[in-house]
Formats: sequence, structure tokens, C-alpha cells
Amino acid sequence: MKKLPLILLLVAVVGFLLGMLHLFKLRFEAGDSFPQYSSFRTDPIGTKALYESLDSLVATRRNLQPLSKLVDGRDTTLLWLGAPPYSLRLLPEEFRDLETFARSGGRLVIAAEAVFVKPRTNLFALAAARKGAPIGGGPTNLPPNIPEEFRKVDIRQQWDLSFDFVDLAKNEKGSYDPAPATLLDPSESPTIPATIDMHTTLCFSGLGSEWRVLYARKEGTNSHPVLIEKTLGRGSIVLFADSFHFSNEALREDRQPALLSWLVGTERSVVFDETHLGTTEQPGVATLARRYRLQPLAGALLLLAMLFLWRNATSFMPPYEEQLAREQGDVVEGRDSASAFVNLLRRNISRASLLRVCLEQWNAALAGLRKPPRAKLEAMQRLIDEQNALEPRDRNPVGAYREFCRILKRKA
Repeated sequence: MKKLPLILLLVAVVGFLLGMLHLFKLRFEAGDSFPQYSSFRTDPIGTKALYESLDSLVATRRNLQPLSKLVDGRDTTLLWLGAPPYSLRLLPEEFRDLETFARSGGRLVIAAEAVFVKPRTNLFALAAARKGAPIGGGPTNLPPNIPEEFRKVDIRQQWDLSFDFVDLAKNEKGSYDPAPATLLDPSESPTIPATIDMHTTLCFSGLGSEWRVLYARKEGTNSHPVLIEKTLGRGSIVLFADSFHFSNEALREDRQPALLSWLVGTERSVVFDETHLGTTEQPGVATLARRYRLQPLAGALLLLAMLFLWRNATSFMPPYEEQLAREQGDVVEGRDSASAFVNLLRRNISRASLLRVCLEQWNAALAGLRKPPRAKLEAMQRLIDEQNALEPRDRNPVGAYREFCRILKRKA
């Protein structure tokens, strides 16, 4: 019965750990701890549905490494989804990595995060632009001696384009209604839909000659591009003003398979970039364990550790059973230091020499100290001689010891 509380405690700890693991599993399955448009999210603003759909058709993976690890982009589509427009500022070497990916035969698709309200004009940025600062925002208080390779470059300067914003209409509920965007040349791309809904105010403007406009929002006589493409080397770069059509919500409510098929292209592999959303892989022991599927080994080691602690915390033999065995003579004496000393004395000192050895050890212990008078010592020695003169069965060591004590207490 004494083991029952320990067993109940162990069961409670195991149940608590299993419950915590289940909660963590539910949390990571939902993916709501990841940024919007992450391929790990299963809620409406995630893109896991598209990831799993493509994974059943072509080789699909996530990129959690720096852009320099992309290397060759042949027959590969890189989806860069949910990037805020004004965060599209990269280091020169990062732009070179993306352009190298496209030139080697890759298809780079960058879809911006939805913007519902036109950003306000930054008067300080305009004043800085008149003094020679980069147009379009960004930090202007950088030290002037920072090398160019460490200064981030805006995508608008790098790829010759600008941003524009066209308001969305509000409905009776106070939310923004999507605006239609029209395919400009249906004969050139007959497989994609003639119109799509845009859930953002963002548009492109000031495009260079290398850009081709596929979809545009028409407001009166004005045409505002929202989906553009350009060829770069053996590959291409696609810029989309809205990431909505890649989301889980769009695949359920407003599915556009033809548009998604055109965006992904005919490449044999698709890569979902997570680094621009802040999700990166930090190589370490845990990463290697997951990569080589060592989780069962870790569980077995944890179980062994718990068993080791349990074994050292309590005895598998109940204490009362050990005491009962000792009383019945089933346990060998000498298991502790006191029993071992008594057994040693019994085996090495005979009954006849017991008093003599005790007197010798007592005298040795008093070396350097004040000894009893010589008369008392002689009386004790005579008592030992008298005991030795008797037959072994007639000797009385206990009585002789008591007589020793009386001789020592007696006043000289």
C-alpha cells in the first residue's frame, strides 16, 4: 500500500506530460503561431492547403534557409507570399540571389500582403528625398560610411517600378468589397480567367519596358496593373499585388485553379519561402534529431531516466518484509557496519582472551593521558588471571567487567 501514492504520482505526471504534448500538437497543427500566409498555417489566412495540394502533384518543399542556399532554379517555382509592400527591401546580394535563381531557369512569384487603406504621405521622407535620400521610404538616419553592400535596396528601385493605391469600396457592414481586375489580352493567355477579384488597394505603376501587364483594375479611363511579369534569363519574375488567391480561405470560397496553375507554371518543383516571414531554421541537435527521426530514441532515454529515478527513490522490497526475514533468520548478518564489526570480533577474539584484549586496548587508548593508579591496574590484572584459571564454562566475562567498573570507581 505504501507504493500506491508513488504510482498515483507517476501516473499524474505522465498524464500531465501527455496533455501538454497534445496541446502543443493542436497549437502547431493550427499553425496560428506562424505569420500570415505561412504554409504552416491551416486557418483562413494560411497557405497550407495550397502547399498540400501541390505536394500531391509535384515535388514541394519549404525554404527555411538563407536565399544564398537557393542556387540553381532550373524547373523550380519560388513562391514569396504575403510580403508587406514596404518590407520588400533586400540587400544587394539577396537581390542577386533571386535574380540568379530566375536566370538559371526558375520562376519567382512575389505576392504582396493586402493593403486596405492607402498609406499616408510621409512628409519627412519627401523632404529627405529632395536631399538625395532614396525615394519610397526606408531608414534615412544610417551612418554615411556604411558600405553599399550593407544598404538595403527597395524593390521599386531594383526592378524599375512604383506602387500606386486605388481605394476599395465599403459595403453596409463596414468591410471592404473586392474590386474586379480584368485580363488585358485574353488571346495571349486563354487558359486563365477573364476577371479576378482583388482584395487590396495596391497597384503597380511606372513600369519599365520589360514588364508585361496581365491583369489591371480599370477606374474610368485609368488602368492600374495588379499582375505583371517579366522574363529574366531562362526564367521569369511575377509580381502580384494580392496574396489572397493563395490562401486557404480563397481555396474554399473563391477558388481560381487556372490562375494558380499559371502562377505556379510548368516547373517540376515548388518552393514556399518562409524566410521573408521570419521563419528560419537554426541548425542544432534538435534539428538533426527531427531530420533523422530520433524522437523514439529520445522517448526511450526519457523513460530510462524516469525508471532510474524511481529505482533510486524507493526500494522494490517493502521494509516490513525485510524486517520479517531478519527476525526469521533468513537474512545474513553483517549487512551494516555495526554487524560487521561484531562478527569480526567473534571470529578473531576467543572467549578466554576477551578480557585481556579489552584491558590492552583500554591502556592503549589512555596513552599520553592520566592513567589510573598502579594498584587499580594490578587489581584488574589479578581479576583477569583468576578468570583465566577457571574452566571456560565457569568464566563470567560480564561479571568481571562489572568488577572492573567497581575497581575504577573505588577511591584510592
